[in-house]
Amino acid sequence: MNILKRVINFSVFFLYVTSSHAVSENDIPFKFKGASPDSNLRINFDVVDLLLDASVLEMGLSKRTRGKVNQAGTGTRLTQSVNRRTDNEGNKFSYEFFKGNEQKKNLIAVKSYLENLPSKTPLNLFNKREQLAYWLNLYNVSLINEIVKKYPKRVLKSFLTGKDSIFEQKILYVAGVNLSLNDIQYKILKEQYNNDALILYGLYQGIVGGPDIRKEAFTGKNVYELLEDNAINFVNSNRGTSVDTKLHKVKTSYFYLQNSTYFPNFNNDLKRHLLLYANDDIRGEIMLSKQLNPNITNWKVTDLYGTTRTFGGGSTVIVLNSDLEFQYDKQSLGKISGTQITKLRELMSVRAKNLGGTSVTVTDLPSGDEN
Repeated sequence: MNILKRVINFSVFFLYVTSSHAVSENDIPFKFKGASPDSNLRINFDVVDLLLDASVLEMGLSKRTRGKVNQAGTGTRLTQSVNRRTDNEGNKFSYEFFKGNEQKKNLIAVKSYLENLPSKTPLNLFNKREQLAYWLNLYNVSLINEIVKKYPKRVLKSFLTGKDSIFEQKILYVAGVNLSLNDIQYKILKEQYNNDALILYGLYQGIVGGPDIRKEAFTGKNVYELLEDNAINFVNSNRGTSVDTKLHKVKTSYFYLQNSTYFPNFNNDLKRHLLLYANDDIRGEIMLSKQLNPNITNWKVTDLYGTTRTFGGGSTVIVLNSDLEFQYDKQSLGKISGTQITKLRELMSVRAKNLGGTSVTVTDLPSGDEN
């Protein structure tokens, strides 16, 4: 009876997702239709590059390393929940550093720059690759801007789901048109790019359970290369797929179910899609699996050390160094707790393994009055 109930619930949800995002070509705002295939015009994404280069920590291709269970700090029994399989996966965005008004203004300025571009040069004067890079950058910068407003909110499920989610809200004003993030995905990208599921990997969700945010802006030149790289990183990670080799069962990310309109015959279409990017470790299991189970989730924000609350430990200032040249100075990082230092140590250790590094050094500095 429980199995039947789960099947019914899955079917109802599947039908809801499929119907709620069904759009036609006529839904695409007129100003955003058309392209110039032979155009050599390029959009300047330098400001997006600067933002991402300064704020993103690339974690590399997952080695499917399990995280450690955090111990309660001295004087408290409270601990933060840990998803050992996925917490340390995926690129991280330093939301911790966007506390001041100046940093927030700079982020808003990048979003405004992107919003205003089509008013100066209509998008149909660009080729489709350049337009794709534009919409992905606008989508991601806009979502980051909204998450910064909520930060240090740690779990984003309520923020990202439901009829009042941030994806449904008209937070953008582009060439005189009010747009939501779902308008970009379903009314523009999905239709203009022939339901290409590869584009999903360019839509940053702000959470560990979604595709990576990149350390560089999408451009017309690099957009498909970066999308394929994101696809490979996601599919071959614990947040994308999980295999039970004894039972030949494959779990996949809930993100695919959320975007089931890209996979009309969900199980078979998703299986074919995953096989495009799966490595040898999981390819055979995906082929053998009769039913994919899209239930892998991690709704935690992709910040550096899992914030909102910390328990125990004193304040200190740290500088992180590794043979992979990742470093924050003490003026930028400020004071953080012992729990957060532990999280950063683990994060850097996983990153070193993923990227082929051999050592990680974390130097604790005295807290004093240094801010």
